[in-house]
Amino acid sequence: MEIKRYAVIGHPIGHTMSPFIHSRLFALNSLPFFYGTEDAAPENLKEEIGRMRTGAFLDGCNITIPYKRAVIPLLDKLDRKAGLCGSVNTVKNENGVLTGYTTDGDGFRRTVEAAGADLTKKVTILGAGGAARAIAFEAALRGADITLAAREHSAAAGRKLCADLMRLVPGTRASFSLIKDLKGGCELLVNATPSGMYPDTAESPAGAEILSGAEYVFDAVYNPAETLMLRTARENGAKTVSGMGMLVRQAAAAQSIWLGCAFDESGIERICREASFEMKKKFGNIVLCGFMGSGKTTVGRLLAQAAGRKFVDMDSYIEDKEKMSVSEIFGRRGEGYFRKAETKAAGELSLQSGLVIAAGGGTVLNRVNADILKANGITVMLDASLDAVKCRLKGDSSRPLLREGGEKAVENLYAERRGAYAAAAELKVNADGAPETVARCVLKELRCGGA
Repeated sequence: MEIKRYAVIGHPIGHTMSPFIHSRLFALNSLPFFYGTEDAAPENLKEEIGRMRTGAFLDGCNITIPYKRAVIPLLDKLDRKAGLCGSVNTVKNENGVLTGYTTDGDGFRRTVEAAGADLTKKVTILGAGGAARAIAFEAALRGADITLAAREHSAAAGRKLCADLMRLVPGTRASFSLIKDLKGGCELLVNATPSGMYPDTAESPAGAEILSGAEYVFDAVYNPAETLMLRTARENGAKTVSGMGMLVRQAAAAQSIWLGCAFDESGIERICREASFEMKKKFGNIVLCGFMGSGKTTVGRLLAQAAGRKFVDMDSYIEDKEKMSVSEIFGRRGEGYFRKAETKAAGELSLQSGLVIAAGGGTVLNRVNADILKANGITVMLDASLDAVKCRLKGDSSRPLLREGGEKAVENLYAERRGAYAAAAELKVNADGAPETVARCVLKELRCGGA
């Protein structure tokens, strides 16, 4: 079989997930094709596209920021949806004839419909840029009643997009609102802005008062997997849909254009999970959990140093916030107060990326904390044996839960908690060895450098 070559063209291109996703999609159909990246400076874009015509460069490509519009004059043909959106993210090369398509709308539609949302009902779209345009036209073609919402500085673009929808898709119902004036109440609320994207993960384009009125909330942002907006929506009872599904499904739609490939939903869902996991390994946090004495702090510091990440000990983080030690918090305010502080700390830290976090011994026993930390991180259990733990904790009187009971207390707590750590973790590493050895094992499991 002839080995075909594909790539994503953009600038800069360092953080793309496209090679990972397309390689997995090729594998679903047993296709031994190559997919890479092409970082093209603006002055080189015309030359890069021209090279495709010879067939010696690429058999097709994806186009990403900042070239989705700039590439259009360099192509020979344009698909209808690409023409409506004024945007191209996929180029098919047929014997040197280059045709531009957009699969962003297809990826969006297939993702929200797979989650159960009905695009023929009321859809509110936040944003007025390229992503909003692709999503809005897809919703219009499905018969949605559309509200476009933007901030003041994008109001003109939002009103123009409304006018374009009604002019180019006859029968479309579309209206404009400032985000601050939204009243809520829709089948589906969509974030098509970059708000909340890594590294600005503490941002959200809409608050609880807007999100609470939506049955479904979709965020086109896929890094982090659960944005602050999605977390807020989930906490307010909405069904939430991550942008990773759109990213994978638009890639699948591109392969259908290039090669006529078909994909079953189970395969797509598996790749969504794999891609989310891979993304969290690259850009999210590494969260270490395990029983006291398993070496979370020592291993965490070594891990952070080897992987070029910042280290955070959750207990120390809480102590800095509360201006007192963990022992003092337990003594003065009680364990209940400390557990609430843990949940608050988990929420704050999960909105950051690229950290190594040593979770406190009791943190992930609370499933809420475990889920919060997992939303933007990979949780690794340092699995130390009971004998190793007892040896390391011998003579340690600084831990509030061990002041009374001694070795028997350690045995009881260990038996009680070990299963919960395993349930909270996505990876488990033997932690009986030297800290340097354990850190190397974690890095090897994650394949995130330094091994």
